[in-house]
Amino acid sequence: MLGTIATADVLDMLTPDGDDTPDAFYVRDVLDHKRTSEHYASLLGEIRADGMALPIMIRTSNGQPWLVDGHHRVAAALDLGITTLVWSDLPMEIEFRPYDPTLNGEWGPYRPAA
Repeated sequence: MLGTIATADVLDMLTPDGDDTPDAFYVRDVLDHKRTSEHYASLLGEIRADGMALPIMIRTSNGQPWLVDGHHRVAAALDLGITTLVWSDLPMEIEFRPYDPTLNGEWGPYRPAA
């Protein structure tokens, strides 16, 4: 499924981010770290020139929405003043991530409240 979501609403989602960022439970807590990655500046340039090429991925666990892919894109959206993001509940490259725990088990598709 595809949909749109306010960029600000993503900040309060949980994240299974596996970086070295300590105590990163909410998306807002990991964005400064994401901005320090070596490819972040080029990502900003690409989005500024061409727009967002891929949706962010949101899944649910125990009824809670989690951002599972797109942390750098969320940071870039904030930095560029993009107020709405496209989301998907399925990864674009599922064949390359067969062991990703967010794609199976108790994890389910994201369905925002109507």
